[in-house]
Amino acid sequence: MIDKIMDSPHRALITLLSAWILAIIHQYLFYGNDLGVSYPIFVIFFYVFMYLFARDRIRSFKLIDAFVAGVVLLLSLTFLLYDNELLRVLNFLVVPGLIILHMTYLMGRKQKQWWEIGLIGTAIDHLLPQAIRHWGTVAAIAVRAGGRGMGKSQKTVVFKVIIGLVASLPILIVVVALLSSADGVFDQYLSGFPEWLNQLTLTPGLPRIIWMFIGGILLFGYVWGFVQPMQYEAEKRENAHWKNGAAPTLDDKRDHTYIFSPVGPLPKGQVTNKITPEPDRTPVHREPFRLDPIIVGTMLIVINCVYVMFVLVQFSYLFGAGEGHLPVDLSYAEYARSGFAELVLVTGINFFILIVALQFTRPSGKVGMIVHQALLLILVSCSAIMLYSAFMRLNLYEQAYGYTYIRFLVHAFMIFLALLLLIAGLRIRYTSIPLIRCYIILALTAYVAVNYVGMDRRIAQLNIERYHQTGNIDASYLASLSADATPLLREFALKEYPDLKREMLERQAYLERDTSNRSWPSYNVAKHRAELEMSKLRTE
Repeated sequence: MIDKIMDSPHRALITLLSAWILAIIHQYLFYGNDLGVSYPIFVIFFYVFMYLFARDRIRSFKLIDAFVAGVVLLLSLTFLLYDNELLRVLNFLVVPGLIILHMTYLMGRKQKQWWEIGLIGTAIDHLLPQAIRHWGTVAAIAVRAGGRGMGKSQKTVVFKVIIGLVASLPILIVVVALLSSADGVFDQYLSGFPEWLNQLTLTPGLPRIIWMFIGGILLFGYVWGFVQPMQYEAEKRENAHWKNGAAPTLDDKRDHTYIFSPVGPLPKGQVTNKITPEPDRTPVHREPFRLDPIIVGTMLIVINCVYVMFVLVQFSYLFGAGEGHLPVDLSYAEYARSGFAELVLVTGINFFILIVALQFTRPSGKVGMIVHQALLLILVSCSAIMLYSAFMRLNLYEQAYGYTYIRFLVHAFMIFLALLLLIAGLRIRYTSIPLIRCYIILALTAYVAVNYVGMDRRIAQLNIERYHQTGNIDASYLASLSADATPLLREFALKEYPDLKREMLERQAYLERDTSNRSWPSYNVAKHRAELEMSKLRTE
């Protein structure tokens, strides 16, 4: 069936109708509903839609495709399984971005590698110019489909009439405004139209119809931008010269206008695709830019001296702070904040130095390579010690003031930085490790892990443990956590902290008000479980 669609002369019409069907599903799932089970359902439908109608543009599947698809599916499932508002907002932005990049990698007009920065530019090209270009294709398909009984001249007339109607709208607006101001009776006659339009706008089905109409056009434009991508003038000239037997020289490749000169005339009637080098020009091979190893080594020695001195000074109070002994005139809050500022600033500089030193330093002899690696390892080690120092400071802050979203995410960020440092250290020793690719895979994996670790429940657990140790707890903050933590908080309120019950009952009223108009597309496992737990709490 799929092959029949691909070979059908009405493929564009079938794709457009399918896009409108998907738009109908989209408005049914999302119009007037909260995000829930609807999100992963639509993501699956969208992948199926793209596969069915752009299958002939898909490159061969690789392991990275399964990985990215798995990340997209797991992140979309968080709208069904969890209720953390911050992560829901982030995922609402991240998931579409990953899907767009994945579609571009799979079927983009330029086959980029998944770790290349140019993939982002190609994705934007397909999202905007390529898709917008095919909005007019919708009108052309409609004219062809509606004018099957017409001759070619009649179709041309209909198409021109449509263009005339669209072009007359701005003139009509200006003329009507002038005539209304010139004649009061005419103005009163026309004043009844806005009321009629307001009544039409308030019709329940009209917004849904507009939603479906626009959504179908957007979906068709996006998928058809992959099926029939626009070719820019520079690419047309390049392809034309290649078909005529021309070969671009190295200097021509650097010229973004892509203008080539044919090698020589071909015999009449003969066509060749053979690439013939230009005989009169010798290609000039330019070495990529590389930094001198002596300059880089000198910079690393100076920087490492400062870092080693800083680390030695830190050791004088790092472990003492862990026992509750802080430097003079520093509170817990100031101690923790200064550590995090240090972390962001210094590790950012260090990562920049590491990437430059690893990627853009010219190779030297065996001894020079060993010295270069040793200096980089010292840099990584000093960064790791600073990271550990900041981690300790944040622990102190949390023990004194409790656990919150921002402190949990800072902890996660520190662990992520530690893993980045570990990969950088391995890259120093094993030069074959693809640094950028490893960082991309690690970043996606870490983000999924943060979504599935159960942040709200973990924060509640840590605050309850702190209550057992210190007797201090912020009941209002605990009650403000998302529905993910409700089962644990209900148990804690009943067994150990009855004052929390009042805060929980207030939350129940909020949940009941929030679920008054909730339909099945908004179903969320965490909210449903929280509603059951709160109902039990009310009767206990």
